[in-house]
Amino acid sequence: MTAVSAWTRPLPTPSPLTRPFWEATREGRLVLQRCTSCHAYVWTPQPLCRNCLTDTLEWSPVSGRGAIYSFVVIERPATPAFKAPYAIVIVDLEEGPRILSDMVDCDASAVRIGMPVEVKFEPAGEVGLYHFRPRA
Repeated sequence: MTAVSAWTRPLPTPSPLTRPFWEATREGRLVLQRCTSCHAYVWTPQPLCRNCLTDTLEWSPVSGRGAIYSFVVIERPATPAFKAPYAIVIVDLEEGPRILSDMVDCDASAVRIGMPVEVKFEPAGEVGLYHFRPRA
């Protein structure tokens, strides 16, 4: 990762529950909670497993590779801090869970369902932001 960028958009505020996720993204790693009882991935961060309701969740690294499940192109952003057009994507990760983010390094008009993607990290203040980009 490069030096911290001068970030002008709103940034996440880590909570005790989400802090491990944001610390990992700052380090250039994508981690999701995984249940040690039933082995299900849990996204978004939760205090209990959605599958078996135990509280035996640990942070587990994932590949950051997947394919676009769905997307929307934003033509008119809610604030001038976001430059339109841009694509918001839901990605099916190779490990199974779906994760929401935005697409970078790609024209919004080129985004397609099923497109192979990989995670890309960007330092921003005290967190790292994660985006997806086309995979070669």
